[in-house]
Amino acid sequence: MKYAVYMSFLSICALVLGSMLGNRAVGTDGFSWLGYSKTFAFEPGTFLDLDVLKLTFGISITVNVAQLLLIVAAIVVYYKTAPKLFAK
Repeated sequence: MKYAVYMSFLSICALVLGSMLGNRAVGTDGFSWLGYSKTFAFEPGTFLDLDVLKLTFGISITVNVAQLLLIVAAIVVYYKTAPKLFAK
């Protein structure tokens, strides 16, 4: 359980910092490639259409290069530090 919480914490930190770094790097010379992003979306339309209520489901995920690099760094940090942090 401790390992999963630690990995989740590192992943969330990497995603948030990568998003901020990627958005900041878009207008910078030499580092604009960090902000290159791709959006994956699933927007199926209306699933349930009652006269009073319409339910529509969808999801959209945007990933940039900085986030991918920081996720790889988070995985490396996890495998280097987790055994030392949670040693019995």
